[in-house]
Amino acid sequence: MDSQFAPQVDHNNEVDSDTVTINGFMFCARHGLELCDSCPTDNRSSNNAMVEDSLHERLSEQEFSSKWKGDEREPFSVSHQWARVGGNGRPGCLEHKQVGCQECFNWEEKLYADIHGGKKAKRAARKAKRGSLQTSDM
Repeated sequence: MDSQFAPQVDHNNEVDSDTVTINGFMFCARHGLELCDSCPTDNRSSNNAMVEDSLHERLSEQEFSSKWKGDEREPFSVSHQWARVGGNGRPGCLEHKQVGCQECFNWEEKLYADIHGGKKAKRAARKAKRGSLQTSDM
């Protein structure tokens, strides 16, 4: 059955001549950089707008004001990490060949981990989760 409405387009995962957007974060299509001197482009401000509210909810006020660097944070790179996948040519990760892969391109979690010390925070979260699972089994 045909619809009178145009099909929904996933603007969070698309490629055009200048930009690749992966899970809502924009990068230069040519080099895969969030901050690219060659193109020149700096997408950190618009990308930060995508996750700033949820980071603010997850972090204490002190953490947010002292550790969140905003537009001065280290930029992300997706260089050699994505390709056009599927019949529609949308950007997906090379590792899983999946459009919008949350394992490879979960920007909010990557920023949260950077603020909380990366691997240490992930380890602590896994340990806490195991502890809660063990107490719930009793």
